[in-house]
Amino acid sequence: MPRRIEQVNELLREKIAFAIKRDVEAPNVLITVADVKCSPDLKEAKVWVSILPDNRVGSTMQAIKKQEGLIYSYLKKNTVFRKIPVLKFMFDDMQKKAAVIEQAIQDLN
Repeated sequence: MPRRIEQVNELLREKIAFAIKRDVEAPNVLITVADVKCSPDLKEAKVWVSILPDNRVGSTMQAIKKQEGLIYSYLKKNTVFRKIPVLKFMFDDMQKKAAVIEQAIQDLN
């Protein structure tokens, strides 16, 4: 992946994380922006978010999607990009999968 795309991904991750913290109302929920991957033409960005506790994933993802406009506006005002990519929010369940694998390894020992 070109260095420029990596820099864009990291900048977007930081800015989106701040915007989610500021704009999304989700009491007693920890939301972490795990990763951002922009397309090479910078028209689309997939944003993976991790949500704890697991039983609040559905409502929290709805809250995030409901505030997409505010997050987009924040990015438009606080980044130097000419055009902000279209954001697609996705749930990142890697922590859950890692916990299952870790438990399986412990069971083997």
